[in-house]
Amino acid sequence: MDFNYYYNEVMHHEWVISNNRGGYSMGCGNLVNKRKYNGLLIASDKNLKRTHIVQAQEVKVRWRSKEVYLDSNNYADCIYPDGYEHIVKTWFYPYPTFLYSSIPKSDEFIVVKSIKMHPSKNIVKVTFTNHCSTAVELEVRPKFSLRDHHAVNDPNAWDNTVTIFMKDDERSATFSRLDTKTEGHIAVSDGTISDSKIIFRNVYYPADATRGYDAYESVISPCVISITLEENGSAYILYSDEHIDNIEKASKEIDKRYSKSVFPKDHPEKCGHEYSLSNVSFDDDNLYALKKYPDILSDIYDSFILKDDIIAGYPWFSSWGRDTMISIKGLLYQKKYDLYLKILDKYGKQLQKGMLPNVIGEGGLGTNHNSVDASLWFAVRLYDVWDVIEDEKTKLKMFGYLSEIIGNYGFNKLLPFFCDDDGLIEIKPGDAGLTWMDAKVYGNPVTPRYGKPVEINALWYNALKTFELAAKDLKKKSFKLKYIKFSLKDVSELIKNAESSSEKFVINGHLSDRIENNYQIDEYRPNMMIATSLPFLLWDEEIIRNSFSIAHEELLTPYGLRTLTPRNSSFKKKYIGSQTQLDMAYHQGTVWAWLLGPFIETFVLINKRKMKKAELKSGIDSFIGRFKQGILRGHISSVAEVWDGSDPHFSKGCPAQAWSVAALITAEHIFDKIEKPEVKK
Repeated sequence: MDFNYYYNEVMHHEWVISNNRGGYSMGCGNLVNKRKYNGLLIASDKNLKRTHIVQAQEVKVRWRSKEVYLDSNNYADCIYPDGYEHIVKTWFYPYPTFLYSSIPKSDEFIVVKSIKMHPSKNIVKVTFTNHCSTAVELEVRPKFSLRDHHAVNDPNAWDNTVTIFMKDDERSATFSRLDTKTEGHIAVSDGTISDSKIIFRNVYYPADATRGYDAYESVISPCVISITLEENGSAYILYSDEHIDNIEKASKEIDKRYSKSVFPKDHPEKCGHEYSLSNVSFDDDNLYALKKYPDILSDIYDSFILKDDIIAGYPWFSSWGRDTMISIKGLLYQKKYDLYLKILDKYGKQLQKGMLPNVIGEGGLGTNHNSVDASLWFAVRLYDVWDVIEDEKTKLKMFGYLSEIIGNYGFNKLLPFFCDDDGLIEIKPGDAGLTWMDAKVYGNPVTPRYGKPVEINALWYNALKTFELAAKDLKKKSFKLKYIKFSLKDVSELIKNAESSSEKFVINGHLSDRIENNYQIDEYRPNMMIATSLPFLLWDEEIIRNSFSIAHEELLTPYGLRTLTPRNSSFKKKYIGSQTQLDMAYHQGTVWAWLLGPFIETFVLINKRKMKKAELKSGIDSFIGRFKQGILRGHISSVAEVWDGSDPHFSKGCPAQAWSVAALITAEHIFDKIEKPEVKK
């Protein structure tokens, strides 16, 4: 295989590993940090406040009187040193692993570095293994950042900041900055830690620069770690936000996490101690067995799962109500019902006038309730699990949350939206973007979608039907909120109105995107696929089939669905530029992977009586094949957020997005429910 092809497909992609607190480690295949979020350890507290602790390491290897660097930094006019040129192979999964050799490559010099993370603590383990024919000496300099992960340090910060480096004992040390009282901790399995301060000045983050953000910072190394590795010997360094009481125990807990992982066929872990360059595969064949794909996909999905929530994406997202309610479906396929209900309960407790929080702010700050659809997705997710709930108290609690949603959405006219006389939800004009197409520029929504959006009203209908089903199951007929009283009869009337009004969305035999001032807005957008993928259907199969055909012809790409047809004058070809330019393109043509979920569900709905299972499976594989191939060949370790609307290839936006991965899980498990009877109108 052409090495340049491999380099482009792997070296510039990003990897991420995480814990169940929201902490993470993230970088590129060539280990050259391109954004401020890249780093070895970004710690998270219980409120999802993330602190960037360790930015990288300088690693110098002495071998046969030669010195080789294994690291690299971006600077404004160069990349230095040349460690990235010594990377022969990068494996992203199950944890990032890097194979280094000399230039030219030789079995005489092979060093392997791996990065792992503790499942529940903010501890990262960096292991070096020597496959050289002789012993090697390592000099490792941890580069500390000790800042909020959304910000960068001023390039002169370390000249004006009081710091303290203190050895705790021969194998551990603490580095702290007094202005913020932030600490980073080091522990080593072998070697010595010596006080030796260096500032790496004006490190450059090109990805942040292109978006108009501060792109320079300086990082500080307070010490040097000296390690001698004998032939086939290994040593590790632990980085943490807290003192590590038992180094060996922490190391074993980290290794145990990955003990049952699926390894690529040419990975050093699989090939043993006698590793040589002949073991490395560059043929671009599958590195993993096809039958292991569901297990790998499930493991990737788990990287977003917290103790009681789901991270919307790494690195810059926290937990989002809408994203969680869409992504949580993966837990059903994993049969993790307890966690599923725990998450629903957490969000239900945060309802305000029937509205779920859209964003749960990091550190408990900045939480908002500016979403019309998050609560409706909550209702759909409750329907998905209703028959699984055996405990009556749990059903009553969940029904209480659902009652607050239905009561406010149906009868509270003071919200930013209301239920019109025709039974449909209408969004009032304003400065909030309430649907999932919520990007704003200069305080105004780019795609406001005022009026009656098609997917919002399909979700509303499903929420009403779920409420009706649950109320009958619990034998409830009347309901009282703080300011609202309504009955099951009132809800049944809303259902009838919504059903009779559903034809308003139909234009030329397919679904329009929304209704504004009683006019159909016939923009070709993927929202009609969301509307046709839900359990309770408002339209007949012919309308759904026609809508699917439009989505297939106008919106489908190998990486997901466009948010607008290229034939629309507002279509943006590329997702590139400053934050304002990105927001302008975000929902005006940019491709989103998560939309493959509803697209595939609609495909199965309209074809399950016409196609054999093998044909359906082949069709689904054609839709998600690029991602499946990327995972099996080791090109990617997660699924990103978005791609360019025209000629998409390289991922854009958030490098690892929960609902993108959930869409692939839906594709893998959709046959689990295909035999269930179709829910009729």
